[in-house]
Amino acid sequence: MKDLLLWSCTAAALLCFACADQERAGVSGVGTLEAREVLVSSKSAGTVLRLPVREGDVVTAGQLVAVLDSEKVFLQKRQLLAGLEELRYTMVNAQRGVQLAQDNLDNVARKFARIRSLWQDSSATLQQYEDIETAHKAAATQHANARTTLDALRAKKAQLDAQLLLVNSQLADGRIAAPIDGTVLETYIEQGEIVRPTGAIVKLADLQHMWIKIYLNEGDLGRIRIGQPADLEIASRPDQRFPGRITWISPKAEFTPKNVQTREARSDLVYAVKIAVENPDGVLKIGMPADVYLR
Repeated sequence: MKDLLLWSCTAAALLCFACADQERAGVSGVGTLEAREVLVSSKSAGTVLRLPVREGDVVTAGQLVAVLDSEKVFLQKRQLLAGLEELRYTMVNAQRGVQLAQDNLDNVARKFARIRSLWQDSSATLQQYEDIETAHKAAATQHANARTTLDALRAKKAQLDAQLLLVNSQLADGRIAAPIDGTVLETYIEQGEIVRPTGAIVKLADLQHMWIKIYLNEGDLGRIRIGQPADLEIASRPDQRFPGRITWISPKAEFTPKNVQTREARSDLVYAVKIAVENPDGVLKIGMPADVYLR
């Protein structure tokens, strides 16, 4: 009888300790699932020629989601390229002009030096000296003008090159690509419609990597940490648990969000905790409520 009583007391104590341990570790919360969403917009105006994606399509980063009519921009590019080609020939002639002006200046400079020396020795007249001096100044001016013309043409080429870069950028803007891997949640325009600058094209979401935010009081913060594993449960799959991990704990307290049902709970100060969860099978959906149990 004493042994039975002793065994009963021991079992009761172990059960109490187990319950206490479970209570210490039992941190849980409720939230709604979210995902990274990206609104893909147009940088320029134009008519939508192609819209190769539809709602529900899975896309990869860099994949084309829309093509705008860029015919006018393409014609501007052809015009610029023709202008650059014409300018190239003009610059070749200008470079020849600079070389001719330089050769003439060198030739006149030699004559000027020789006649000045003769004039200093009284072997040339003042008229000869003044004529060659004037010719030297004229040759120097012609050379300077030729170089200025070439420099102006180079500046013009730099201007056309910059315009060509701008046109190429505008052509690239006409091909709108997905910035992330994700799923098309919504399309905002149809083929044939005109989109304006910053106009929305599609909304993408990374449904493979989702997250949920729960709110805990100060007393629970000491029992959680970054990287701590968690389990998520949803009503449509009551027998399945989705593993997650804490990725962020808010450093600042806040009032419980307004979507909490009771006014008393909304008046409490809580800390937001973000749990990341993988969704390879696509079972989890944006906005789906879930229960979170931290291990």
